[in-house]
Amino acid sequence: YPRTESTAYPASFDFKGTLAAQLNNPYWGDDVRRLLDGEFHKPRSGSDAGDHPPITPMLGATQDTLGADAWRLYQYITQHFIGTVSPDCIYL
Repeated sequence: YPRTESTAYPASFDFKGTLAAQLNNPYWGDDVRRLLDGEFHKPRSGSDAGDHPPITPMLGATQDTLGADAWRLYQYITQHFIGTVSPDCIYL
């Protein structure tokens, strides 16, 4: 079954292109715009298990195009990816 333990992206990974595919999403598109406008942070090094890079969203999608179950998985993967390239959270 497809899985990965890798948390490291290859040096050539197109983070900004992957983010740009999410610009039109009604839930996180505004957050993606802020990242692309300057808040983007390259992820920390992570670990490379040698199988393949971390699972990332490669295309924009909506719940209507995917259906409820697939949307929940897609949403999880996409929000996790956005979190990896976002500034660190600061608790006040």
